[in-house]
Amino acid sequence: MQASLFKRNAVLVEQNPMHCRLYSDLLEANGFDVYVAKSVMDALVKIREKSQDLVLINTEIVEEKFIQKFIHNVRNEETSKNTPIIGISIYGEVKKKNIAEIVDSFLTKPFSLDRLMESIDSCIEEPNDTESLNYQ
Repeated sequence: MQASLFKRNAVLVEQNPMHCRLYSDLLEANGFDVYVAKSVMDALVKIREKSQDLVLINTEIVEEKFIQKFIHNVRNEETSKNTPIIGISIYGEVKKKNIAEIVDSFLTKPFSLDRLMESIDSCIEEPNDTESLNYQ
C-alpha cells in the first residue's frame, strides 16, 4: 500500500487477542487508525458515528445470519455503503459461500500478511493527489 498524506480509518471485528494485535499493527503500519470493535453491534455503532475506509471482520465471531445482517446494515448506511468489507474465516469460501458473496474480499486462514495487504489494496482506491488536496 502506498503511503498517504491522510490517515485512513478501519474497524476491526476480531475476538482473538493475538489476531487483533497482528491485524491492528499491520493496518497501523500501513496508515490506518484502527478501532477494534468488541462485537458486531459495537462495530456498527462506530461505523455510524464516523465514516470508515475499511471493515475487517472475522466471520466466525457470531452466527452467519448475524454477520449477514451486519453487512446488510453497513451497506444500507449512506456513509458506509461503499466501505470495503473484508471477511476472514477458518472455513473456506465454499462453506461460507453466503458471506463470501456479499463481502468485497474473503480470506481463509491461514493466509500471509502480504495476501491480506494485497486484498486491502485491491479493495481500497488511493485518492488521486489532485482530488485529495483542495486548493482555493
